[in-house]
Amino acid sequence: MTACKEGKKPQNTATADVIAWYEWAKSKRIVAAMSGNVVYTPDGEPVDLQQMMRQYPCECS
Repeated sequence: MTACKEGKKPQNTATADVIAWYEWAKSKRIVAAMSGNVVYTPDGEPVDLQQMMRQYPCECS
């Protein structure tokens, strides 16, 4: 919020690996959304991103 007030553009903190994993997991219906370091299951349950990446590894790279 402070960045917006100061006129700064938001920074994309997601790495290419995270983006690739998220796109893969979303296509497999493992996750429905992502916000920061939290992903949401199709049931709406928030789960830590790193935990989900360990639980559902993919060879996305």
